[in-house]
Amino acid sequence: MKRTAFIIGTMLCFTLVSIAAQARQPVLRVSPFVDAGIGSSEASMLERLIASYIVELRAFRVIDSQGQEMALNETEAALSLGSSAPQAIPLTADYIVSGTIGRIGEIYVFTLEITRVTSGEKQSVSDTAVSISDIVLRARGLTGSLFGRQDSPAALPVSAAVDRPPSGVAPGVAQSLDRRKSPSATDLAGSWKGDKGLETVRLFPNATGLAVLSGGGTLKVRVSITGDIVEIAQDQPNDANMYRASSVTFEMARLIASQARPMRWLFTLSSDGQHLSGTKESISISGSGVSMVVDNNYVRDASWTRISR
Repeated sequence: MKRTAFIIGTMLCFTLVSIAAQARQPVLRVSPFVDAGIGSSEASMLERLIASYIVELRAFRVIDSQGQEMALNETEAALSLGSSAPQAIPLTADYIVSGTIGRIGEIYVFTLEITRVTSGEKQSVSDTAVSISDIVLRARGLTGSLFGRQDSPAALPVSAAVDRPPSGVAPGVAQSLDRRKSPSATDLAGSWKGDKGLETVRLFPNATGLAVLSGGGTLKVRVSITGDIVEIAQDQPNDANMYRASSVTFEMARLIASQARPMRWLFTLSSDGQHLSGTKESISISGSGVSMVVDNNYVRDASWTRISR
């Protein structure tokens, strides 16, 4: 009898601890995503996808505008029937996640933003891609980046979102550790301000990337790592749009594209993960028109600075 009572008491204790832990979880509301010319149905589907990835983090009680409206209707119905203490009281959000997706030329831009309700503090991450399908494929990684995660989405909560570090990790320890001598593609993932000729470069955890060129074109790149050397290389055939500039005509750009070697950067990552520095193997141009000469032995210093993860 005593043993039975002990087991029941233990189970009750675990149940109460579980309930208390759930009660401490902050509430996060996913607001309807804003679309800029891509279609409301695509934006709604992307919103649901992001919401599912946030649920996988197991760090929040997640609600959305539709669910909150349903809860309000149920509460109103309960009150109209004379209930003074309805069982389901709508949750108020501690955090709000919003999303915006639109286009800049031929490039899709997707931005996720989280707002702390009590202070209005915001944090945002963005991604670019050449198609909606690519945005969908990268949505999980972008969601992880918003909450400071680059690993499995089913792991424990993150300090950036819930004001406490993951279980077993002391505050600030992960951030204070130096980068490994051999960085990974995950360490490099994020948006970078490029060197001359590049506006921004987005590197992805799968070792691919997309650069937006100053002349208006784009360039696909691929990342490979050997020891502490990060190689970022052109991953597409040459195209005239890659060499367009105010001083370069289209015919000149076509000629350069027909002769130029692929672009390649050889970098090392700084200890804080915020800078890539090294050299770029590119070309130099002399002459003009039909007498133009493309030198494929040109190498210069180059550096990129991280904009966001």
